[in-house]
Amino acid sequence: MSESSFRPKPYLLLTALSALGAAISIWQTRGFFQTRSGTGAFKTFCNIGETFDCTAIEMSRFAELFPGLPLSGLAIAGYSLILILSLMGLSSEFRKNLKPLLVATTGIALAFSLVYLAIMVLAIGKLCILCLGVDAINIALFAIALRLPGASAGDSGSRPGHLLAAGAGAVLIAFAFLKGLNPLYGVNEEVLNDRVESILATPPVAVEIPADAPSIGEANAPITIVKFSDFECPACRLGAQSIHPLFKRFSKEVRFVFLNFPLAPECNADPGLKRSIHPFACEAAAVAVCAARQGKYAEAYEALFEHQSSFEHGKIASLVAAKVPGIDLTKLEECKNLPSTAEAVRRDTVIGTALKVQSTPTFFLNGRKIEGGIPTHVWVDAIEKVKSL
Repeated sequence: MSESSFRPKPYLLLTALSALGAAISIWQTRGFFQTRSGTGAFKTFCNIGETFDCTAIEMSRFAELFPGLPLSGLAIAGYSLILILSLMGLSSEFRKNLKPLLVATTGIALAFSLVYLAIMVLAIGKLCILCLGVDAINIALFAIALRLPGASAGDSGSRPGHLLAAGAGAVLIAFAFLKGLNPLYGVNEEVLNDRVESILATPPVAVEIPADAPSIGEANAPITIVKFSDFECPACRLGAQSIHPLFKRFSKEVRFVFLNFPLAPECNADPGLKRSIHPFACEAAAVAVCAARQGKYAEAYEALFEHQSSFEHGKIASLVAAKVPGIDLTKLEECKNLPSTAEAVRRDTVIGTALKVQSTPTFFLNGRKIEGGIPTHVWVDAIEKVKSL
């Protein structure tokens, strides 16, 4: 092919699509690390209904190439390589022999897409919108690569050194994003492992669970996590974010129970609590109890933590009602002031005081006390080890 008859459009399309694929993979990697570290939001734009659930995909064991390394990191490297090769194809100096390489790399990407699509459907039972977008990109990349014109004898060719440099560049790009997007990068894993071992070494205690305590998960699950929290407590919000992905990973194996421990003597039975640390906490706890009576606890729980900075006296019920579809504000307001509601909150604090809860959040993993929040992946390790006990 003479340089005058060269048409750059296929290579430009490959460049644009591979750049888009890399961008999506970078976003997926960011979501993976946020979910696994417990720093992500309760919901994302790609959690839609029962079918599309990116959090469930990110929490699945199939989201990792090996522990701590997301498959999307491999995708960043793959798309970066296709991008570099496509840019090389715009120059006659490198064009020869690129078609087989582009067909091979895009073909491998498509094969991964098909295998992972089968895993999502058959093993996980959920779909990821971003993954489906990547699938469409891989189909297009492979189709374009197949239609690339072959190089003529007069075209220059890529040398092995050039191709090795392209591969090394792709790996370095992926590594830079993996390092930059991981909020726990540089954290000593031995410290985290020691935290798991200290949890397992804690002597279990019996935790009283009221019959009407709100919970998520199977009632007869072999593992129970009880959380004592304060809806005005910033650390409790982080604790809520760290366990939220676990609902998807251990939906059949773990029951999550939620009890109130507002750091305010107005509703807390702990005699050691002398002053109100969180002035809105009692009202928020009462609203949560009343939301549970309407079958809306999980939604109210998220709304309260997401908007804790907007708390105002007398307006927390209306704040929740504005964020939770289907909740009855009139009933919520009436319930909030009932003596039985105040008693339910106080009863939780009596249980917590008996268990020597002194700060929030405090968790009990099958009776083993955990003070403060821990990253989601540490929760996963601890739960998996408790399962094997």
